[in-house]
Amino acid sequence: MNFLEKNIAALRRRDPSLAERIEEAEPGDRIVVEPARQGGLTARVGDICIHSPYNPAREAMEWSRQQAERFAPPPPLTVVGFGLGHHVAALAAEGFGGTVIEDDPAMLRVAFSHTDLTTVIERFSFLAGIPEDVIRRRHDRLLKGNVAVHPGAARVTDSLGRLGRYAEGLDLAARGGLRILLVNPICGGSLPAAHHCARALRSLGHEVIPFASETFAAGMEFAKEFRYNQSRRAFNTGLANLLSQAVEIRAREVRPDMVLALAQAPLMPETMQRLATRGIPTAFWFVEDYRVLPYWRESAPASSWFFGIQKENFAAELAKIGVTRYSYLPTCAAPDVHRPVELTAAEREEFGSPLSFVGAGYFNRQVFFKGLTDYPFKIWGSDWPLISPLSPWLQRRGARIDTETSVKIFNASPVNLNLHSSTTCDGVVPDGDFVNPRTFEIAACGAFQLVDRRRLLPELFEADEMETFSELAEVREKIDRSLRDEEGRRAVVERGRRRVLAEHTYERRMEELVATMVAEFPQVAERVRKRIERRETVETEQERHPGLAEILATVPDRRWFTMGNILGGIVTGEGNLSRAEKIFLMLQNVEILWEKIPE
Repeated sequence: MNFLEKNIAALRRRDPSLAERIEEAEPGDRIVVEPARQGGLTARVGDICIHSPYNPAREAMEWSRQQAERFAPPPPLTVVGFGLGHHVAALAAEGFGGTVIEDDPAMLRVAFSHTDLTTVIERFSFLAGIPEDVIRRRHDRLLKGNVAVHPGAARVTDSLGRLGRYAEGLDLAARGGLRILLVNPICGGSLPAAHHCARALRSLGHEVIPFASETFAAGMEFAKEFRYNQSRRAFNTGLANLLSQAVEIRAREVRPDMVLALAQAPLMPETMQRLATRGIPTAFWFVEDYRVLPYWRESAPASSWFFGIQKENFAAELAKIGVTRYSYLPTCAAPDVHRPVELTAAEREEFGSPLSFVGAGYFNRQVFFKGLTDYPFKIWGSDWPLISPLSPWLQRRGARIDTETSVKIFNASPVNLNLHSSTTCDGVVPDGDFVNPRTFEIAACGAFQLVDRRRLLPELFEADEMETFSELAEVREKIDRSLRDEEGRRAVVERGRRRVLAEHTYERRMEELVATMVAEFPQVAERVRKRIERRETVETEQERHPGLAEILATVPDRRWFTMGNILGGIVTGEGNLSRAEKIFLMLQNVEILWEKIPE
């Protein structure tokens, strides 16, 4: 009996779009459905059995009972992997409902064709054919806490397997609290991003040990005194190598669970490889356009996991050099920094303009902005020619604009222009494959922007949350209309800001990065598990050791604490030491002796 029509009719009442996609799906002969040896139907893809080849019904019941023991009473549950749906039907019989993630609509068509799933469709919604990274970002709430990964179904595709591991990593990282050595760039646009990352990681309950490379920025300035470019490059390379060696020394001292570096951080490939041999994985977030800064060719193969702000094009280039451990991780905003602010009359006079732009003077901007010089227009940022047709509109003679000033400009300007950079195009990049930080930062400030169309923008914002353009005539029309329509600007701004606060903050990006590292590196996951076990043991021992509860109350975060945190709360010479205080002081002596033992 073919159940497709009945199941599609039930689904159409809940999700007409998905019902149509399932009807149009073509399974071909990739998914094989066949009788199980003890009755019922099973399925396989190649050599992978999705369900038991013997008794899929009994297997499904046992799996659903395991979930019932984990989650009682039944909460809304996210199930990763559907197959023929036997296990989800068993969950529905146990009283569960929620969401099923199945990346292949063709798999759903096969399941809908062979089994009556109307009860499942009534109790569960479906996410199908949506890219893994979009599910992580847009449907993150589905992956926190109540997640059940079906082993057979998750083995069928890499994306479902990764999503399952990610959900487990997300749960583990949220409970644990990792020790992370964060390597800051010496200078440049990614340095503020590194500081935002540190604050976000701490707010998520992780211990952050910063390697403050920016304290050596004076060395970069000193290099400018050399007469020849070759001499400057040699000095800067030597400085970067020295700092990279210092990162390794620091890692040996603090024994982090992982090292995080941002683009332009002084972390050489050799250092990353040596850290990996010590069991310390490196996450490298390349918050740059890979076409402009090509040093990723050396850094990506050496890092344990590489993150970038571009998708298919960059992934294809990485694959050419053998790098497959790559994740798309777009830029974002820091709402505690990028926020609406009250400006004085003087600040509005200085920073305000009907039309404003903040950014460097890339070639395409120099060309494009010549078509806007009949507007009251202020251009802020560095690397603009001081003698050019745009000179009258350039502010502060092309000085670099810091974050605080940028926020004031965004807030003071009715229309903020956001044209992504290019060294080759004359204007809008026709197939732009990354979204710059300014897009998120302006939105987080509660300010209005006109941004050039980008291929990845629809994954990050709905159409009514961001006003876009693709050519000069269009942007001029939208500038005129937006300047007249204050209420319309405000509506777009409110929707865009809500989206950023919900999905595009450094907390959300760091949550995704840490969960990926925990999921992909078993040694990190094991450290977190042991830390959780030790913490739970200490919690249960409080009654046996007088004074322990009082000591624990002084630590900054119960998810992690160091010996230094504990010892800092012990005051000697004032009354008698408690049993717990004596134990920790004894452990301090052990730690001192341990540090004297050479590796």
